[in-house]
Amino acid sequence: MKRFTSSFSTKQIPKKNDLVVSINESKKILFNKKEGSFVHNNLNSQLKDEVFEIFKLENNSVFLSGALTNITKEQAYLSKRELYPFLNEESLMIVSRAFQLFDWIYKQNYCSRTGNKLSEVRDDLSKFCDSCPREYYPKMSPCILVVLTHENEILLVRHNNEIRTLYTAIAGFADLGESLEECVEREVFEEVGLKIKNINYVGSQSWPFPNQLMMAFQAEAISKDVQIDANEILEASWFRSNDLPKIPPEPSLSNQLIKRAINSLI
Repeated sequence: MKRFTSSFSTKQIPKKNDLVVSINESKKILFNKKEGSFVHNNLNSQLKDEVFEIFKLENNSVFLSGALTNITKEQAYLSKRELYPFLNEESLMIVSRAFQLFDWIYKQNYCSRTGNKLSEVRDDLSKFCDSCPREYYPKMSPCILVVLTHENEILLVRHNNEIRTLYTAIAGFADLGESLEECVEREVFEEVGLKIKNINYVGSQSWPFPNQLMMAFQAEAISKDVQIDANEILEASWFRSNDLPKIPPEPSLSNQLIKRAINSLI
């Protein structure tokens, strides 16, 4: 299996056998319906002057480009909402990095102190304000996911947001000055009123909706006496392995976390 490795360069020039990820001004990403891919052959005549190397792939590079002209009938620009059915672990990594770099390069262009325009992006991903002076780097938001177990059941919740039909993990953003484990304890107590023990790290995933680094945990609840925060949670329920509700699809980290928690009870 070919492996994509993150890289970044403003100086590399696409070669004939290199590949392209294209995002247009409407923040839609180009998808090849026939090949099921967000990565496309390099069509030099279609590329804008400004392209950025964002991955290495064996002996080739993958470049981030703006909109391409003369796309084929098999190709279409998809919004973030439209691309979900086509994601797997590899394409999620590609889409995640491409969207977040696109936002950083093209949409975040002014100094928060002076309001002056920042420099063009540099090879270390920094931008520079020559009035402060200050260097800026792209930011991501650390976010925890946690699934609780108690005896032979797991706790899943329905969040009070636009995706109300799915049962998923408890989630929340890490606060300033707290560790991830402290964030897990706080979010669990705030959202469902439970004390927990045996917090274990499971894994992480970049999630570009909009710019989160998701970090998954599994923990044991000391009791099952749930008291939800109605501002955050519509419902919190305990489930056995044979009666799971509708959960987030693959390749989301929440899907992996829930399945892992269920397997740990069997």
